[in-house]
Amino acid sequence: MRANYLQELSNIKRLVLDMGEKTTAAVLSAVESFTTNNADAALRSRQLEKEVDVMFTDIDEQCIKTIATQQPAATDLRFLISSIKIASEIERVADYANNIAKIVQKKFPKMERNAVESFSPQIAALGHLALQMLSDAIKAYDTNDANLASQVRERDAAVNQLNKTLLKDLLAAAVANPNLQEAVVEYHVAIRYIERVADRSTNIAEWVFYIATGYRMKDKKA
Repeated sequence: MRANYLQELSNIKRLVLDMGEKTTAAVLSAVESFTTNNADAALRSRQLEKEVDVMFTDIDEQCIKTIATQQPAATDLRFLISSIKIASEIERVADYANNIAKIVQKKFPKMERNAVESFSPQIAALGHLALQMLSDAIKAYDTNDANLASQVRERDAAVNQLNKTLLKDLLAAAVANPNLQEAVVEYHVAIRYIERVADRSTNIAEWVFYIATGYRMKDKKA
């Protein structure tokens, strides 16, 4: 009985990690598609998002079943509840990737983008920072590393700063050339999604910290 229970916990963790890996790939493809106008990368991102949705449902059901049938004690219950929360955060990140890819598929073919393509390197840099946060948050979950989880949250400020700079520069471009307004709106939306990837990664890190320490990250900081 105990061996079966431990195997259930291990399987849940593996599913969450696999879900995180697919979502990271989805975000990477979405950012690539947006910054290089790569239709294949956009399609790949959207396909991965569909797979992540299926995995999320499976994780949710398995966690609930384990809680109901095994009546886990404090540490394991904390892991299971947090895993549900983390899987939910990962699923939302995959949604952001899907939405970015949809802009590439549906908006780019009708949009004049030449004057805003110069922002691509900055957007790629923003994507890199957000992806690194996501990757490290998932790694922290894998290794039960509270210190790495804390570092992930600390890096959110850099993403926010670059996000503000990008939005300011985009607005200036739209004011200088009103013909760019449609493109600037779509770029603004995509950048906001990337910034939200970092926010969700911070949320994942906070749940990992809770698993590892039994404390909420804000409680421990206080």
